[in-house]
Amino acid sequence: MKKEEFENKLREKLSILDAKEIDDIIEEYLGYIDEKMQKGAKEEEAIKDFGDIDELARELLKAYKINVEQPKEKNILNILVEKISGVLDSLIKVFENKDGHEILRMIIEIIMILLCISLCKIPFHFLEDIGFDVFMPLQNNFGRVLYRIWKLIIEFTYLILAIVLFIKIFEKRYFANLETKQEIKTKNASKKMEPKKEKKAEKKEEKIIVENPHKTGVIDLLTTICIWFLKFIASLFLMGIACCILGLAICVGMSLYLMANGVSYIGIYISVFVLLILGILSFTLLFNWIFNRKNNIKFLLIGYLISFVILGISFSYASIEIATTRFINHLPEHYQMQEKIEIINFDENDILVGNYTFEIDESLTNEIKVSYQYPTDLYEITTNINSLSLNRIYLNWNYEENHWKNRVLEDIIKDLKNHQIHNYAMIPKITVYTSSKNIEILRKNHRSWKNEGRYQNQYYEYCENLYEENEMLPHYCKELLFSDYYD
Repeated sequence: MKKEEFENKLREKLSILDAKEIDDIIEEYLGYIDEKMQKGAKEEEAIKDFGDIDELARELLKAYKINVEQPKEKNILNILVEKISGVLDSLIKVFENKDGHEILRMIIEIIMILLCISLCKIPFHFLEDIGFDVFMPLQNNFGRVLYRIWKLIIEFTYLILAIVLFIKIFEKRYFANLETKQEIKTKNASKKMEPKKEKKAEKKEEKIIVENPHKTGVIDLLTTICIWFLKFIASLFLMGIACCILGLAICVGMSLYLMANGVSYIGIYISVFVLLILGILSFTLLFNWIFNRKNNIKFLLIGYLISFVILGISFSYASIEIATTRFINHLPEHYQMQEKIEIINFDENDILVGNYTFEIDESLTNEIKVSYQYPTDLYEITTNINSLSLNRIYLNWNYEENHWKNRVLEDIIKDLKNHQIHNYAMIPKITVYTSSKNIEILRKNHRSWKNEGRYQNQYYEYCENLYEENEMLPHYCKELLFSDYYD
């Protein structure tokens, strides 16, 4: 490289500097070259000693604290990736200082923006249909290939448009507001010494600038509606949680009572107590969100974390306690059973309906004896045998009186101390006594009744329940239960 060429290139590389600075630098380097040439070096060799001219210019500019990084050539994909990366970085800044309510509002707004962008795809569907109408009638593989290429172009165009549109809306809606807040902070920092009146006026101006972007627009309206709807749903959950807390508080009281009486189910007691704590934490979280009060997120997270850890351990221990508890499917032996008897005249077309068992009594050839056995220490019953048309006989019964005595509670506590529990919810045992011949006829009638179309009708059980509860029957129920339509 000749001295003249070196001077022109270096001058071009340093063009960002003042002309006087450039002239001084060029004069200095030309002096170095002349000095080396006087010592016998060739012109090219003297210039080569300076190294790469781009690196030389970069070092010189760095001395003036000028960024000299050469911009890389960027294609569309690189620009898009950088744009998305910048959006993500800014998004993190947007979320940094927002509470739960503001974050939820932002998420709903983003969903609304995406829905609006998805509506923009409708014209692209029309374009795809146009391509289909143009290329597919060709009735060959070439037409299909052209249609697929057309469809791919349309889909890719929409994808790029959707991404760009989302970024633009997001930047305008959130990042512009973020930049405004940062500018306000900078302005405040630089004007701390100004009079108070000016500061107050400035604050009012700031509020207008910051809050205006969130006061108008269809997206804001839809977002507000969604938030109020979510708050309504959350209020329903809040009432449910309140009921659960009340129930768990009662269970905690029962646990304390059982502990005082020597019943050792520690895992269950701890589980109930921790569930109560979780209910209170959830109630607090929802209550504060609904009424726009700030949550102590750190406290809630620590509370949830500790509660779930303890709950996992207590559940494991409680499962062992439950597994080692023996269930006895009858009442203790000292409970007295009372029997009520009902007599029904036997008919060969009778159909018995109910939860009963047969016992053979050959002396009952023309009668059916129905026995109801129940524990008098727990409740009293009245029999309620209903005879419907088509010979259906319902062996029903009703609770007359429930009277759990102190002895029942004492027996339950005694059972739990021994890690066992009897079935204190025993329903009356219904036994049907009649001859073996009659039993065979009754079983056959019951099978035939279940197999006929009437019983399989989807409304049959509903109508039967209405009849049993003495409710007014609709016309179709009367037809189904009492007519001979299915015969």
